[in-house]
Amino acid sequence: MKVSVVIPTHNDEATIAETLESVFAQRFDGGFEVIVVNDGSTDGTRAVLEKFGERIRVIDQENAGVAAARNAGIAAAAGEYIALLDADDLWTEEMLAKTVPVLDKNPTSVAVFSDGIEMDGVGRIVKPNYADPGRDHAPTLDEMLGGVPWPILVGSIVIRRETLVAIGGFPREFNAEHWGGEDTFIYLLVRERGEFTYVPEVLVRHRLREFRAHYANRLRSRRFEVDSAEEFGDFERRFGGHAVLARLAREHFGARGRKIAEWAIDRNANELASVGLMAMHDGNPGFARRCYRASIRYRPLRLKTYFRLGWAMLPAEVSRWLSPMLAPRLRRSLAGPPFTSFQDGAQ
Repeated sequence: MKVSVVIPTHNDEATIAETLESVFAQRFDGGFEVIVVNDGSTDGTRAVLEKFGERIRVIDQENAGVAAARNAGIAAAAGEYIALLDADDLWTEEMLAKTVPVLDKNPTSVAVFSDGIEMDGVGRIVKPNYADPGRDHAPTLDEMLGGVPWPILVGSIVIRRETLVAIGGFPREFNAEHWGGEDTFIYLLVRERGEFTYVPEVLVRHRLREFRAHYANRLRSRRFEVDSAEEFGDFERRFGGHAVLARLAREHFGARGRKIAEWAIDRNANELASVGLMAMHDGNPGFARRCYRASIRYRPLRLKTYFRLGWAMLPAEVSRWLSPMLAPRLRRSLAGPPFTSFQDGAQ
């Protein structure tokens, strides 16, 4: 078997079929298998998967997070190469044909990745090239540790299976309660093992999840109804993936990992501040205050968060009286919703 396509899924009944069809539409002469890891879905995802019959192999597990789901798929894989894909993204028909032969021809290359596009939920292009100018090449490890993660979409990369096995797969610390940052860290570990190769073609379409919908899905069971400090601690840990990334980067790479660790802490602070803005917009200043205080713990010198916290502490009648006096952009910065997408968080 040449390639194992590993797709983790959790409550993706609306997109998983289209994702799988894009895989089976490949114009690729080599053999490939498709392994879908159903990570505790509670919607109709399992029923959708059953329609594909023996064309796919399904592994069912309790919800353990995307890292554990990918590890389960990798452990079951028979392919020489592992192609990772998320359950809401799409491949072009030439994805495998343009990437797999690169690894065949370059034994020193441990992974190959391509460019991609970002699109919204209805398929409109948001960003035509994921790799920005100046970063549209195969990176050195120092470049990847230089701060902002290298622009590698999950669905755009194919990795030698022996490399993923050698590094132990995705770290267990990234789990269902600590979301985010796992891909960034695994790319660093893979790059440490050998060279990357870049294919300057758009071979994957990445579907952006709208900010509000993203967090609504994550918090569906408790729609901003966290009363005690203990409950909020449980809530805050759901954003802990990037804190895990920061810690692991420092532990594994030492001083070289400082910049990527700083980025990860910024990401955590931004996400918490963004959820605070969502809570303000939803009329829940109490929850917003908890989010802002948590964000400040990650970035205590960020003055904007203190202003937002102060606004959230005002009596409702005072904030209503002051709001018309503020410029629209400032008013939204204080009262939400967030300006930016989930990808960037609240700046």
